[in-house]
Amino acid sequence: MYEDNADVTRFLLTSLAERGMTKETKQDLWARDKKNSYYIWTIEHILPQGKNLPDSWKTMLGGDAAATEAQDSHVHQLGNLTITGYNTSLGNKSFSEKKDRKDANGNYIGYRNGIRLNEDVVSEDEWTVAFIEKRTLSLAEQVLKAFPLAISDQGLNR
Repeated sequence: MYEDNADVTRFLLTSLAERGMTKETKQDLWARDKKNSYYIWTIEHILPQGKNLPDSWKTMLGGDAAATEAQDSHVHQLGNLTITGYNTSLGNKSFSEKKDRKDANGNYIGYRNGIRLNEDVVSEDEWTVAFIEKRTLSLAEQVLKAFPLAISDQGLNR
């Protein structure tokens, strides 16, 4: 989905994240920078999409060949994506670094940022293909529940 339409992917992830917020935890996930050039909250690939994958990821995924296969087949799946306001700070860091990353004041800016969308991510010790697939199915079910589509004998009803 991400490769076909990153904007729709961002919309779905943001919508799911907003469903887990209350008026006390509400953040403007649609906010843009001061020049209105880009969204502050962007799509983050948990398993990095870059070809220079660090050794920590290769080891966790079972070696060079398995890591390359995981990236080729799973990096853009919905279950490997989240949203963050700190995409450049997370980059290609190890899974545990991305999970536990803090800013200079000790506030979590990684996946422990309090967004319910990431609850299942932070409960994992490793990021595997099996978990990406499981999370993809879970998020897809949440999307279908949030945005139900009616199918008739004639096709999709609008």
